[in-house]
Amino acid sequence: MALQLKIVLRLAHLRQSDLARHLGVSDAAVAQILNHDIWPRTRTRLDLETAILAWLDARGLGVPGVFEMEPDRANDPAPDSPTSSKTHEGATMLLDPQPLSQRARERFGLRRNPFHVDLDGPDDVYLTPHMRERLIDMESAVLNRRFIAIYGESGSGKTELRKLLLDRVEGRAIVINPRATIGMTETDRKGHTLRIDDIYHAIAMALDPSEPLKRNREDRAAQLRDMLMEAAAPVCLVIEEAHRTPTVTLQSLKSLRESNNGWGAALGVLLIGQQELHTRLSKPSLREVGQRAERCELQPLGKYMAEYMAHRFARAGGELSKVWEPGAVAALEQRLVSRQTVRQGGVEREVTTSLAYPLMTGNCAVSVMNFAASLGAAQVSADIVQEWRMGA
Repeated sequence: MALQLKIVLRLAHLRQSDLARHLGVSDAAVAQILNHDIWPRTRTRLDLETAILAWLDARGLGVPGVFEMEPDRANDPAPDSPTSSKTHEGATMLLDPQPLSQRARERFGLRRNPFHVDLDGPDDVYLTPHMRERLIDMESAVLNRRFIAIYGESGSGKTELRKLLLDRVEGRAIVINPRATIGMTETDRKGHTLRIDDIYHAIAMALDPSEPLKRNREDRAAQLRDMLMEAAAPVCLVIEEAHRTPTVTLQSLKSLRESNNGWGAALGVLLIGQQELHTRLSKPSLREVGQRAERCELQPLGKYMAEYMAHRFARAGGELSKVWEPGAVAALEQRLVSRQTVRQGGVEREVTTSLAYPLMTGNCAVSVMNFAASLGAAQVSADIVQEWRMGA
């Protein structure tokens, strides 16, 4: 059986040889990964998966489940049979970000792209009730020294929540975001790992840069815990791209959080990462960390898609109802649902997954408007959404 990743590459017209060059492995090694789920021993699987996801993400392909196996078709009936296994279009919906065409801007009277990825400020951010709850969780991690892991698909709003968080806690807490997380990898083979010493140094520089750190690691940890407990405000460590954090560093966070008197926590920790973060925290090697970390997954827009789109239109000086007919938004929501029929133990079931995260919704909405303008339509209708070809 092959990985779903093979389907993604085929539908996106990406060459396996290009992926091999990016990973620094042979074409044959990539073929083994795609066709048989056999991974090279020269690098850890997690390191390779992270590199593959980054390569896909750079091409606008934040598609979930790429490392899962295709449904086994060996014993399936012929394709025309009603019991055959089928992967529907939404399961591998691929779309690169694209600008709103001049024709679309003129046709719909828009001064700028309502879904431009660069937001001007906090008022541009739309929060569903679920995202507001996650923001409260993140704020609590900072102010109450909790240990929380926020994870979600690419484009689900993690960066926006982090920026809003910093605005909300300014002046009430000390937030430490180690610079080493920029370009961080799980191992030193392809970049810089986030070591516990990097975190020690970041904490010391934020709290008391004049005090030299002790050389003995245990003494240094106790010294830092004293700094944390004596700080004028709660201190929280924020680690972005946390799914790439080395296991030994995550393990060290447990002891660093413990106060010297054994009661309470000396440090809040907020981990922010992609879906792989949840997977890693569930592994036996990180059991103690995973048991202490409260995990929160960012959900798709769901029934709030229309409100999200209306908000983005309003921030761009436009009005959603003048461009999109009411049924068109509902049609787009349905187009962003992945439906896959899988066979397990001789029993078939349909698995549905929404891909309607903010970034994906915006990318698709822009593509639909460009398509509608090319047809000379006065508004985007449900029929146009149905006729629109994803990724075209």
